[in-house]
Amino acid sequence: MERPLGMAAFARQSRLAHALTVLGALVICLLAYFGTVVAVYGDPSVVATEAAVTAQRVGGLAAGVAVWGYFALAFVRGYGGPVLNAVVYPLVIAVVAPFPARWVLFGPDLAGLADRFIGLFVFEPLLTTALIVVAGLGVFVTILSVWAALIGEDAREDWERTHLPADFYDEFVDVS
Repeated sequence: MERPLGMAAFARQSRLAHALTVLGALVICLLAYFGTVVAVYGDPSVVATEAAVTAQRVGGLAAGVAVWGYFALAFVRGYGGPVLNAVVYPLVIAVVAPFPARWVLFGPDLAGLADRFIGLFVFEPLLTTALIVVAGLGVFVTILSVWAALIGEDAREDWERTHLPADFYDEFVDVS
């Protein structure tokens, strides 16, 4: 079974560079999440309980924007992967990483978790995720649009041929 083309890494990067790119995003995410919570609320412990939905959304939005921005810059440099940078890595990191980090720092809130996620319709976690994704993808698209406009058509096409894996380029980019 072969890896889907969308899950391929950029060409000409080592596994170490790829892993360091993802690790860097995780660090950026947690710094943005907790840094924003401290800046807005003055104390990181406000996100300790699962009932602190507003504080978690504020931190989550900052984390989403920071992570998608980071992956947009990594995309420009040819680190990570074309689809991995746009959707997979930032989504998983921005949505999931703050949760275990809160548990490591403040301990688990099992009662709050049960109250938040048990029920027929789990609206709140979906809303929080949607807010994070919309803000993050907006930053990602904006950065890549500005970058592509600044470098011009020829330089962008050269970048595509240089950094995209050959199979991915042939399948999704080359229209000739």
